[in-house]
Amino acid sequence: MAAPPLLHRHFSNSLSSPPLHRHFTSSLSFPSPSMRPAALEPNLFISPKPSLNLSKTFASVSFENQRRKPTSFAPASHASDSEPESRENRVGEAREAVAEYLQKYGASREEANCVSSNCPSYLSMLIDGVDDLDGWNSLAAAAENVEFKRKVSQMAEQKGDKGVLPFLESIGLSLASASRLARYFSPSKSNALPRLIHKIQARRGGLHLLGSENASFGYLIESFPRLLVLPLESCVKPIVLFLEVVGVPKECIRNIILLFPPVLTYDIDTDIKPRLRSFEKIGVKDTDLGKMLVKYPWILSASILENLEKILDFFDEEKVPRSCSSQAIKSWPHILGCSVSKMKLIVEELSKMDIKSKKLGHVIATSPQLLLRKPQELLQVVSFFKELGMDEDAIARTLGRCPEIFAANIDKTLDKKLEFLSNIGISKANIPRVVRKYPELFVCDVDRALLPRMRYLIEIGLSKKDVGFMVRRFSPLLGYSVDEVLRPKLEFLVKTMGRPVRDVVDYPRYFSYSLEKKIKPRYWVLKSRNIDFSLKEMLGKNDEEFADVYIGDGEVLVPPS
Repeated sequence: MAAPPLLHRHFSNSLSSPPLHRHFTSSLSFPSPSMRPAALEPNLFISPKPSLNLSKTFASVSFENQRRKPTSFAPASHASDSEPESRENRVGEAREAVAEYLQKYGASREEANCVSSNCPSYLSMLIDGVDDLDGWNSLAAAAENVEFKRKVSQMAEQKGDKGVLPFLESIGLSLASASRLARYFSPSKSNALPRLIHKIQARRGGLHLLGSENASFGYLIESFPRLLVLPLESCVKPIVLFLEVVGVPKECIRNIILLFPPVLTYDIDTDIKPRLRSFEKIGVKDTDLGKMLVKYPWILSASILENLEKILDFFDEEKVPRSCSSQAIKSWPHILGCSVSKMKLIVEELSKMDIKSKKLGHVIATSPQLLLRKPQELLQVVSFFKELGMDEDAIARTLGRCPEIFAANIDKTLDKKLEFLSNIGISKANIPRVVRKYPELFVCDVDRALLPRMRYLIEIGLSKKDVGFMVRRFSPLLGYSVDEVLRPKLEFLVKTMGRPVRDVVDYPRYFSYSLEKKIKPRYWVLKSRNIDFSLKEMLGKNDEEFADVYIGDGEVLVPPS
């Protein structure tokens, strides 16, 4: 599954986009034929150059340019032995030449200086061009009498962009992206540069509706150049208000528009609402829509709705209960961006492990992310558990109980759990038993869950060896919250029952019983009868057995927990 080509470079660790998406193309073509560059040229820039507030126009230059590595400017071949100061002088002269060039095409001195100081790749391109020209023997004689600064100016003129290219780089675009976009901004017009600066300032300021004027502005322009010809206020404000109504948190609206900018061109009544209503067939309620949009804004795309029908038909053919496939889509709408042909591959591997029909429904409803895995990634996890000594039946049962494990990364997740278990004294031979009894341990976060729980048990007087022994006997131990389970039950054990902490080492299952429904009632019964007991004797019997042994009349003491 691939992200929209332009966004992929910038949001590679975020949401992935649908392969069927029709709005982003590598050539940055506009969605509508009426919006092609040729149609834009007559009236792209609609107002004369205003006085600019450069604190807004260039406020994010230093931030946005962090995504570009500083450009090292190579000296000319004839100056290869010059000192660094000489090379620095050449760069300085090039900046001055570009600043003068920008002023020639309408930028103010302040604007020109700011742009020329923030377009390192453009400067490097001009300097390299001058050096290449000087290297041609046929032109060397003529070039010797022309000063370097003038050569840079002439090279810039030959590019023909009239200052648009360095300006686009200065607002955060890469030089390659700026080159692709520059052709949309009518450089043939004499006042193209000042009008572009004005338009960028207006668009950047209009983004206050998204909660930020500057963050990722370059990314947005790069991925959706049509933004520069939209009436921003009338487009953005209604969309923002609508997204709030359907439950999208204000702080997430900006991300939705940055990830899926074509939404700004959609009509709420004729495009957005009908598409969202299409999800009613899988039980999506109004309260679900906001969550789905935050996770995967591409659900607004027409191509995604086409894929929704194909995915539902596929799971119907696989005899997966509709409730399960619907739950998978609601909880992880990213699967709508996956083609059915790719999904079939992972389903076939699951089928070999006897995960079919209702079992498959449980797996995808619990861990829909698994549908986005490649077959070889699933098989790598299977091999991981085989190497631990688990047979295929045990692995299949583990998959059925905790499918999240099989969507986990081996290096970042599973190996870390093995290392943790080894550190508390659990040998490799005992790992299969731990996994069979409590596979969920392998999806617990080590730093935020397992280590804090282990530290708490050590703080109250147990050793690391004791904890390891308890986990071997009762694997779910470290799955319990300190505040909700471990601490209150230990405090009752020590302060009320007056028993030593080490009692839980012999019977760690103590933590699995309800404090209010089982531990307290049974303790008070035994205490009232002055009966000595171990934790296992108090809690290991069911209610009928406990009543028969300790009360004597067969009365059920408490409802089964």
